[in-house]
Amino acid sequence: MDTSDSINLTPEQLEVGLINDTIDQSALNKLLTNNIHENENIDALVQFFQHYIPGNRTMNEFIERIRHYNSAQICGLVWNANVIAYRCKTCSISPCMSICAQCFQNGNHEGHNFNMFKSQAGGACDCGDASVMHAFGFCCFHGENRPKTQMVPRELICCAELFVPYLLKVFIRALRMSAISGDIVTDEKLLEILNQLSNGGSAIQMYITHALTDKKLYEEFITDPSMVKLYQYEYLTAETAALPVTYFVDSLINDSTAHSLIPFDTSIRTMLDEIMMWCVTAGLPEALIRFLLSLLPDFNFKLLFTETFLRFYGVIAQSLIGESLAETSEIPSRLVHISVQLFSSNIIAEYAMEKCHLIEVILSCIWHMFVPSVDHDKPDDDDDDENILKTHPLALTNDANTGMVVDVEHRLIVKNVYWPLLSDFVNILSQEKIAFTILENKRYLILWLRFLTLFQGMNVNERVLTQHVEYEPQAYMYAFTIELEISAAAMWCFVGHLKPNYSSEKLICIIKQIIDSINDWLRSLSFDSKLMDDWKLTFHLPLHRYLSVFTYNAIHQFNIDPSSFLPVNDQNTLLNLMFCPLRTICGYYEVLSSIWLRNGEQVTVQAKTYAKSAFSSSMHDADLFLLQLISCYVEPNLFIETFLKRFHVYSWLFHSKTASNLDSSQQISMLESALIALCAIIGFQPNLAVREAKHIRSEIVTTLAVADRLYSEVEENVPDPSPLSANRRDIEVILQQVSDFQTPSVELMGHLQQGKYTIKDTLFKTEYDPLHVLMRCTKRSQFQNSLERFTNYVKREGLFKSDYSIWPPFRIPSYDHQQMSNVQNSLRSGVLHHFLFLCLHAYLNDKSITENILYFTIYLLELSIINGDNRSPMAVDENSEDIAAFKTNNIFTNICTRVFISFNPLKNEQETESIITLLLKILHKQRSNDFFDLITNICPQKATNPKDTSRIGDRFHFITNIFSLSSQMNEQCRTTITQEIEKFKTQFHQQQPTTTKSADLTAEQKRQRAKNRQLKLLAEIAESQKKFISQQNSDENVMKAGASPSLFNEHFSSEQAASTGGAASSMSIHTQNLIEYECCICRLTKTDSHSPIGLIGTSCLSLLPSLEFAHLDEHEQKILSYSSNKMSLETYLSITKQNLTLISGHPYIANYCQNDHHLRSLLIQSCGHSIHVDCLSSYLKALHPNQEAAEVSINNLLPSNTNFRCPLCRQTANALIPLFDVNDYLNIEDNKQNLSLIERLHQAMMNPSRPKLKRSSDDSCLLAFLSGLAAKCALTEQLSPNIPILIPNHQSMKQRAAEFDCGTLRAQLVHEQLFYESANRIDQKNVRKSFYKILHELHHLGYPFYHQHLWQELTGLQCPSTMTDVFDPHQPLAPVLLRDSITMLLQLLMSAPINITSDEFDTIVQIVFNIEVFKNLITLVVERPQEKRDLKDLNSYLDLTKKYIQDIFINDQIMNRNPIDGPIETYLMNNSLEFLKITALIKYRLYSKEMPWITGEPTSSLVLAKFLNLKLDLNGLAIPKWFCNEPGALVTHWLQEFQRAAQHHRSAMKILCIRRPHFYSPVFIDLPPKYDDIFHMHNEYHCEYCKKASSNTLLCLICGELHLKRWHSLCCTYQRQRYNQHLSKCGHPAAVMLDVQTTLITICLSDTYAYWHSLYLDQHGEEDPKLKRGKTLYLNTNRLGVLRTLWLTATFDYQIQNWLSYNSLMLSHFDVLL
Repeated sequence: MDTSDSINLTPEQLEVGLINDTIDQSALNKLLTNNIHENENIDALVQFFQHYIPGNRTMNEFIERIRHYNSAQICGLVWNANVIAYRCKTCSISPCMSICAQCFQNGNHEGHNFNMFKSQAGGACDCGDASVMHAFGFCCFHGENRPKTQMVPRELICCAELFVPYLLKVFIRALRMSAISGDIVTDEKLLEILNQLSNGGSAIQMYITHALTDKKLYEEFITDPSMVKLYQYEYLTAETAALPVTYFVDSLINDSTAHSLIPFDTSIRTMLDEIMMWCVTAGLPEALIRFLLSLLPDFNFKLLFTETFLRFYGVIAQSLIGESLAETSEIPSRLVHISVQLFSSNIIAEYAMEKCHLIEVILSCIWHMFVPSVDHDKPDDDDDDENILKTHPLALTNDANTGMVVDVEHRLIVKNVYWPLLSDFVNILSQEKIAFTILENKRYLILWLRFLTLFQGMNVNERVLTQHVEYEPQAYMYAFTIELEISAAAMWCFVGHLKPNYSSEKLICIIKQIIDSINDWLRSLSFDSKLMDDWKLTFHLPLHRYLSVFTYNAIHQFNIDPSSFLPVNDQNTLLNLMFCPLRTICGYYEVLSSIWLRNGEQVTVQAKTYAKSAFSSSMHDADLFLLQLISCYVEPNLFIETFLKRFHVYSWLFHSKTASNLDSSQQISMLESALIALCAIIGFQPNLAVREAKHIRSEIVTTLAVADRLYSEVEENVPDPSPLSANRRDIEVILQQVSDFQTPSVELMGHLQQGKYTIKDTLFKTEYDPLHVLMRCTKRSQFQNSLERFTNYVKREGLFKSDYSIWPPFRIPSYDHQQMSNVQNSLRSGVLHHFLFLCLHAYLNDKSITENILYFTIYLLELSIINGDNRSPMAVDENSEDIAAFKTNNIFTNICTRVFISFNPLKNEQETESIITLLLKILHKQRSNDFFDLITNICPQKATNPKDTSRIGDRFHFITNIFSLSSQMNEQCRTTITQEIEKFKTQFHQQQPTTTKSADLTAEQKRQRAKNRQLKLLAEIAESQKKFISQQNSDENVMKAGASPSLFNEHFSSEQAASTGGAASSMSIHTQNLIEYECCICRLTKTDSHSPIGLIGTSCLSLLPSLEFAHLDEHEQKILSYSSNKMSLETYLSITKQNLTLISGHPYIANYCQNDHHLRSLLIQSCGHSIHVDCLSSYLKALHPNQEAAEVSINNLLPSNTNFRCPLCRQTANALIPLFDVNDYLNIEDNKQNLSLIERLHQAMMNPSRPKLKRSSDDSCLLAFLSGLAAKCALTEQLSPNIPILIPNHQSMKQRAAEFDCGTLRAQLVHEQLFYESANRIDQKNVRKSFYKILHELHHLGYPFYHQHLWQELTGLQCPSTMTDVFDPHQPLAPVLLRDSITMLLQLLMSAPINITSDEFDTIVQIVFNIEVFKNLITLVVERPQEKRDLKDLNSYLDLTKKYIQDIFINDQIMNRNPIDGPIETYLMNNSLEFLKITALIKYRLYSKEMPWITGEPTSSLVLAKFLNLKLDLNGLAIPKWFCNEPGALVTHWLQEFQRAAQHHRSAMKILCIRRPHFYSPVFIDLPPKYDDIFHMHNEYHCEYCKKASSNTLLCLICGELHLKRWHSLCCTYQRQRYNQHLSKCGHPAAVMLDVQTTLITICLSDTYAYWHSLYLDQHGEEDPKLKRGKTLYLNTNRLGVLRTLWLTATFDYQIQNWLSYNSLMLSHFDVLL
């Protein structure tokens, strides 16, 4: 309806009436009736409320003003999924605590253990809630100390107070009406108004919450007859009648009877109840949830909301089951989104427990999800998909009482439907009072244990004996998830609350209840240990682990005697209790022994997960402790016999009638496993304590003993079972004590290393426990690695000298509690002693028995002796099978007792052995040569403490220690040992052969000989490596002297083409030692094949020189007419080129005078390996058989866009650089002995010649190479046909080719200069070798001109021009003093002979430098005409310069620069520094002279001038050196030429005369020291086209632009075009971009991209890809330097091997260039 006709009261009138209490009630009623009650038009309603609620102001103004009166103590900001939030364990009370980014930034969390995370299910900010987090973590705007606010003015809030209840009623009517369609509109406009009001803060929220919870208001609303029809009340009644009913589990509610079930109360009493009902039936729509949660800062509302939520909790739980049939469901995450805000608070949780049946509600919902409503109705059909329970596979019978187990492949398990309910249960267990209530209330505890019984023995594996399993199920993942995240998490919550003041009697009752539950479960299986299948295996025993963990804490924390809860006198019950844990541990070792190989990889993954360090406390250690505990009370022989039978070694070693179905290798592996498990039972201390520093320390030492670790790896390998652990600061403290930190570094080939922790060496002696390592390593290689590190430490410190293998230093066990020392009772077993005897005998007679078995055996024997009882022997149980050779349990008697082994028919006597004789034979087997000398004093006279005995030694050390201990502790043993040694000596001397043949050697002696040969071979390899390294020292020395080094030092590198030591200064380029290049495929040298050969190289377009920048002062900005104080080199050269064009009259002449093609030229590099053209063609055809790119020929050396990898080093390549030497040239002349330097050069200029290649194939290769480079580097300048120029038409293309040649060469030099100026010593390892010399010769061979006129201009020597010069002699050119010196130098080098000597090169440099001197003098005269300093040798030249120059610019006011600081000689020399640097690099690369410029360090112009042999005066100033008879006339000609040009082009000359600014190397944008700043600034990008926001952002480090990895389809064309434009600007050689979401650097090329490392590391020097850990990250400047060097040198492929194509990307990556 049209609201304009019915509105009588305006908002202004209404506001005044409400304030003054003068409102006309009838007018108000009419307003309400017409616009609210009878109005069902949503748009009209929205317009009305937006118009009237704010009163006399707009809605936005109202919200902005009302926020100033927000007095909420709690932030309460609600966010959805995928929003960044923070969690601080230091500040948290509840493990679910989280705060928003703004509160985190406004608080002080310095030094706290916090992390940033991306919310998975949504959340709300807890800042200010003292029941969830400590007050010191509050931000300055929340908590009790928040800023105080004033009362809300009545005129501001009166209209809102009136209309909020009506808005809620209208919203409820909309919800009721939406039931017609069956779909509640979640983005409704009315809800948007409610959310907008709620965002106004507590001042408006209080009116909303009051209306929602007012029972009287709701009663009137639903009973008013006029309102019932208008507000569609019938839809409410219909919906409530259809709600599913959830019942409490019988016996949970006190007033329940045996045959009655009590339903959850879902009655509707308030608006909140009804909104919650509609919310639940609609599947918890996100917008509605967000509105309700935003009101929770109101504490009273939070209590009432919790009550309402729990009353409808059962409906939500049932909807979870229904939603499991759908592909995806948002209900689980939204349910957790609500519950975590309520139950994280101890106040709310305890209120809910006492007033709202919290425990009963959650336990009932959990139980009904897994068990039918009627407990006694078991599923009849196990295959029914609706039944989550099935008959237990371990059950021996199948009847009505048979136990049931969860089917882990059921959809409720596979889809984690149960997760929200059990997550809520674990969450409430974080509250101590609730946890104790469940433990102490028998009804609750029994129901929880009954629930755990459903998972007891789930996911049973059955061994496959025939062929390999075809299908490997993945259900094991769900089983481990259930046990670890539900059963174990709840267990550690319970245990974490147990404090020393807790009642011991209550704890004993809890443990007894757990034991009863285990016995009930065993009875449901009709358990009989003799009938159980040995080849069924489960890793899931939650009840046993509850028993183990609670018992451990009862003993260690409460000092409770286990006999108070264990049936210690019932041996059969104890054996039944230990059966399942023993079977699981045995099964774990079976898997490691490859017995379950045919079951597939999934069983191996289960075993490794079971023993994984992070989970060991909840699984492996719990099982092991239970075995330890029971072994204290089971008769030792019975325990050992049971143990050995389970490990399948009983029948094999004791020759039992029961045959084993394992092969010999499996039996030996299980023998070793049995020994390891026995050692663990006796000597290992399981980690079942909650955050004890001693256990944490041992875990850290163990993980560091295996390898150096990242901090995250240390955290991962230290078990932290309890979710209540508030802080891991103790790990950092212990790490500082036990380890040394290795800072992030750059290793060989530039590979980046993250910060790692290395164990302190001394801990190998004092704390390294190999048994602990074995318990934590599922791979034997890890244990072996720790043993090797220990051995290296022992040898390095000289702690034990031996030529034989060092044994693991197994520790003499010490126990945390005296009660657990009874575990050593198992050592007093005759069966064990016989078992050890058989192991020793097997080692002697079976070559397949490894030394590992021997040292475990010796360790157990040593422990048996240490714990031996020297009193009267104890008899072995006569009722046991006749397998024990020893009839006593006394170790001292048993080691002396001889046992029948076999009957010897030759001697007609029985062969017997004792443990002592076996040990002597084992010793003799190893040390036969010096055996009798070593055992002479084997029995010491003086007694020592066994714990004082060194644990470092080899086999001989530990075996002789056995003799020593037994001799000290028992006189009979001493006598027996002495007698056996004498017998052994007699037998040995009688049987000793005269010589020892190789065939007669023992296996140990053969192994030792093989080891010696291996050591000798390794020594030879090490020696060859030393020689190789020494050969590289020359390159290192060159580095220190200033070389740009590389990774490759092969004999064919260009640096070794010349002799660097003692080379004569007159030696030419081609009179040095020749190099034999070898093809990396066919291995033939250049001379052995007719096919041309070349270097495998890469060429890429580089714009880096153009990115060099200078900071201009005001004077320079004014002269250059440039508005910014920062100018790029490209811009500067463009300005000078324009002025040169203006002066010379043509762009061609300007290009000739100033060649700036190096700004956008090719960077050419090589890995240093060479290949024949034919071999490369074959290689590419093999790689790409169907591509034309594989067609490589002499005339088409390498087609464009062809990329391949070097066959030898796998580096990326796209070019083949031809290789020629002096033997390939026809007309090299070197007859210069009778002429001076200048005469030789002048003669060469007058009669120019260029060498010809002998073979036409080489000529074709050269042409193909140069043409290919030119095709990749398109020149941008174009000739203007309208301007006449005296240049032959046929030479116009030659001129462009000449410019390209010089530009390409200069580009290589400029890039090398960038490296020298910006790199450091670390970066030297990241750069390829320079092959400038080869490129110089190639371009020289193809250079089309001889610059004879230029030679004459610079030297003053007459040199008639020929057709080989560029321009006609009469063509006017720009004055020589305006031309670029480096351009002229390269032109002269290209004109000079290819084989000029070093001295001749110095002469050419001096000739060009003469021009540099006068250019500097002109700058001095123009800019500082008042400078009066004495220049000595240059005074005459300065006066002459002033004569022609000073009057030209006298009125232009370009002078008056700041006075020159320092000597004027230094000023003049520094003006030529750019020229000297480039020239020095040319000389170093052409002649391999020792370079004085050190990489990464500044150099001086004087040092470089000396290196170039320039003429210097006494003050170190380089001065001109003339080579003509009349230098004055030559200089005068230069200056007159300059003067004439200045008279016609004063403005242009003014720009060209000022000193060239100093240009710096390209740099990245400034990056903040903390990554948080980047993340919050660039986390989102708002598209200018579609206006949508995206978090897949890329920040360009070159230009600072923000781009997207992915974009919406609406703007994909726009974003693709924008990205391509960016690549053309910053993508040469590569665009370096920061992936903001992952912290990784992305290297983007035109057609491929790759990920590099991260520039930001945490405080432990570790990366955090994708911000998984969320720690604070800091900028690592070393990595930034490495990245910049890789960028400047275009060598990313050294560190990146996997380049991805844009065209083959998944959706989760870039979508560009498609």
